[in-house]
Amino acid sequence: MRLMKISKTKILLTILGLVIVAFQLQAQNITTPRPSQYASVTQRVGISDVTITYHSPGVKGRTIWGGRVPYGNIWRAGANENTTISFTHDAKVEGQEVKAGTYGLFMLPQDENKVKILLSKYSKSWGTVSPAENELVVMADVETSKIPQQEWLSYDFINRDGNDVTAVLRWDILQIPFNIEFDVPAIVIENARAELKGPAGFGWRGYMQAANYCLQNDTNLEEAMTWIDQSISSSKGFSNLQVKAGLLAKKGETEEAKKVMDEAIPTANAFQLNNYGYQLLNNGDTKKAIEVFSLNIEKNKDHQFIWGFTDSLGEAYLQDGNKKQALKYYKKAKELAPENQYAYLDGVIEKIEKGE
Repeated sequence: MRLMKISKTKILLTILGLVIVAFQLQAQNITTPRPSQYASVTQRVGISDVTITYHSPGVKGRTIWGGRVPYGNIWRAGANENTTISFTHDAKVEGQEVKAGTYGLFMLPQDENKVKILLSKYSKSWGTVSPAENELVVMADVETSKIPQQEWLSYDFINRDGNDVTAVLRWDILQIPFNIEFDVPAIVIENARAELKGPAGFGWRGYMQAANYCLQNDTNLEEAMTWIDQSISSSKGFSNLQVKAGLLAKKGETEEAKKVMDEAIPTANAFQLNNYGYQLLNNGDTKKAIEVFSLNIEKNKDHQFIWGFTDSLGEAYLQDGNKKQALKYYKKAKELAPENQYAYLDGVIEKIEKGE
């Protein structure tokens, strides 16, 4: 019995000791700066986001390319844990399709000029655990370019366009770019379909915005016509009637489009008329633009911005080649304008009078 008691006591003391040691070890884990600091960069393309999360090592006097980062070996493209890249929607990386989600980002430098971009379906590995070939969803060759020496590794986005962007890794003397592309119109339209099932679809504006996006991007025009009719049935006004006229014109139904705009113009406010006049002017229809600007001045004589609307009519006449009428309305605009606009209007008037 005595031996058993001793054994139990020793066991309890041993367990207590282990608990104390574990507590002490846990208590020692305070947060301190890491040599390679955490960083993250996000870029929006259309309504889609791409995010690269990484740790940023320094050169620290070392040979990086062909040294610290050997040629012919898969590299974590950063430090510490996996460098990751996330897409909120399906995308293409260097032309290769990638589903929305988060991926491990690796690189395989072949020499100073060529690198393979690798995306692994696993993104939670330690960075030194290289992906197997059957785990890769992207393997693409890219070419590097030289840059001024940069101490800390960083990622950035350049060459932003409507549908794509170039992600770049910069470190030491090299920049490694790779292209990321989204099918922005398809993503926006699918998102619109979803949002129109919620609060955005409770009034006229959401349907009008969806239809106008299709009109401006010349896509999904049949569904756009359904959307604009839904908007008009909810509340008819200049904005949605103008979009419908644009859709009809796209279909070649110019007479119907003209009838819809004739219905829209009387419902327009002063700024809508002025903007419509400039659309006509930019499309080369100066005669119609003059007609719309003239109507705006007649309807809105007491508007606080009447001088600006008068200036617009002068600009339309000038573009039409009628300098006499242009001069008349620029001078009228000056009579109506605040003093801070005199210098601008005097400059325009002087150029017309000199025949420039």
